[in-house]
Amino acid sequence: MESIKVDRHLIAVSHLDKILFAPSKISKGDLINYYLKIAPYLIPYAKDHPLTMVRYPEGIKGEGFYQKDAPDYFPKWIKRIEVKKKDEGITHYVVCNNAATLVYLANQNCITPHLWLSKVDALDYPDRMIFDIDPSTKDFTLVRQTAWLVRETLEYLGLGCFVMTTGSNGLHVVVPLNRRASFEQVRNFAHSLAEYLAAEFPEMITIELSKKKRGKKVFLDYLRNGFGATAVCPYAVRPKPGAPVATPLAWDELKDKKLTSQEYNIKNIFKRLDTYEDPWQDFFQKKYGIAKAVQKLIDLLKS
Repeated sequence: MESIKVDRHLIAVSHLDKILFAPSKISKGDLINYYLKIAPYLIPYAKDHPLTMVRYPEGIKGEGFYQKDAPDYFPKWIKRIEVKKKDEGITHYVVCNNAATLVYLANQNCITPHLWLSKVDALDYPDRMIFDIDPSTKDFTLVRQTAWLVRETLEYLGLGCFVMTTGSNGLHVVVPLNRRASFEQVRNFAHSLAEYLAAEFPEMITIELSKKKRGKKVFLDYLRNGFGATAVCPYAVRPKPGAPVATPLAWDELKDKKLTSQEYNIKNIFKRLDTYEDPWQDFFQKKYGIAKAVQKLIDLLKS
């Protein structure tokens, strides 16, 4: 058993040589070191958001699971928020506001932190809206094209947006919000926009929930915009061979025909960060309201 000091906290770490990402031979120690180093980039997006842990105790070849409730043995210095369940009881969600928490979770074999779309001080009001663009085939061209269409439509409606690879299969288009609209309002808007695009481009976009019925079309998923739903945190690792990373992009990068959702991983992401200016540097300065956009979308649907 070893210990490392992070943010004045001494964290016991174990089984550092255990391979988590087979056949890539990327170890638990590699994962911990990655999250320690990426923390300054990741924490601003995770700060004050409840998170769900995606844990793989035996690595990605073993069984993984989603864990919402923080175990009693988690140290007291890890921030938590109590959220009432729909029926009875309370879930104690972890809130990752510092590098020490991130490292501690990695030592618990948490490969991916999934975030709520709202902050602890206003759980009912999301601070971001997400469109998850998910391919039905290995053709990433349709994913890139759909992202552009989502962006063009959002900008027509007066909303700016950002794009990132998910590190899994697709792209996320993310709109930072001013937290004045409820989850219900945001989800209804996202649903209507997705419905509009699916009707305008029926040969390439669908909102069909059944994978079998999607054919080769891209699934434009608006469902993440619900209370308690989660999405992968920017710069989080995904449980895939090679340890790919969800990576914020500049929009011009979508012009690269060789781009894939797993373009970046824990071995090459820091070269990117050292070389390029942060494409999401304005994310926290932009806060959009959807009230006017809702009306413009209604008018668009009528035309």
